[in-house]
Amino acid sequence: MPSLLASSFLVLLAVVSKIASGSLVAESFKIDVHSHVVPDFYREALIEAGYPVKLLDGQETLFTDGFPVSEWNLTEHIAAMDSMGANYSTLSVSAPGVNFLAGQDGGLAAAALATKLNLAMYNYTQAYPTRLGAMCILPLPDINATLAEITFCLDVLNFDGVGMYTNANGTYLGDSALDPVFALLNARSATVFVHPAAPYCAGAAIGYPDPMTEYPFESVRAMENMLLTGQRANYSQINMIFPHGGGVMPYLATRIAGLASLSFLGSLNVTATLAQFRGYLFDTASATTVVQLLAMKEFFGGTGNIVTGTDYPYVPLAQGKPGLAAIQANGNFSSSEMAQINNQNALNIFPGVAKKLGFAI
Repeated sequence: MPSLLASSFLVLLAVVSKIASGSLVAESFKIDVHSHVVPDFYREALIEAGYPVKLLDGQETLFTDGFPVSEWNLTEHIAAMDSMGANYSTLSVSAPGVNFLAGQDGGLAAAALATKLNLAMYNYTQAYPTRLGAMCILPLPDINATLAEITFCLDVLNFDGVGMYTNANGTYLGDSALDPVFALLNARSATVFVHPAAPYCAGAAIGYPDPMTEYPFESVRAMENMLLTGQRANYSQINMIFPHGGGVMPYLATRIAGLASLSFLGSLNVTATLAQFRGYLFDTASATTVVQLLAMKEFFGGTGNIVTGTDYPYVPLAQGKPGLAAIQANGNFSSSEMAQINNQNALNIFPGVAKKLGFAI
């Protein structure tokens, strides 16, 4: 039998082999691509803009899109990551972003708040450089201010990527007005996290919170619009993440592709359409059940485009923690598939994170 020293050497040799082949990261290392910040100054800006504060469980609570805005602070965020087993999280700002200030002061108010939020997220990442990254918030639909903010965030603040919304005050992804933004992001092969926002069609949620059902459909609206306008095909070098299991896209993709092949919608090739949809990435936030996970796996033909998301703090720890823990069993995923979902797929689209953490990919 080999000695203890020899056994240790064999273990070390196996580790070195993994390093040499480009896999430094453990299977269980979790990169959460979907977590949010709610700084006090942002909460105050929402209240000042007229978003309602209502009594909920005896406490005054701010609501946006019909949904309570969670209390948040940096210390509790890190503690939640520890509890859920999330090793690294990219921070972003949930809807409505700064869209509610669009048009005020010629767009200066929205741009100023976006910069203030980006600087706050930068400070959070500097406090925990190996735990936190950030996705730039943009003052859309102001194109010039948005282009400047992207350059500032990616070149000066060294953010992991850019955050966008399915629509900014009715300007949906796919709108030609956004082509300059897509061109800049495409030239950089940037990674973009697309969060749903309330649909522009007032009343679509029939009085219920938009996140309940409209958010999943918003992701599909954005992907569908980028398909039909050709914007996604024209700017295909952008890595784009859609949360919540891609919304309802796994269930509607073939229907959309079939209709898009009709002449009055452009006679688009069905196979090419489905390939385009499968070129996105979907996260697991609020998508950890058997039916959702298997739908994603079937849709992508594997796990190569599934990434981990928690939606903390909007999905509370009491739901997020057991949801993460159930992914492997509910999806019947192998260890190698879990490694993809936990970290490998994210590292492939966040090379800066891999470099910062010292991982070979």
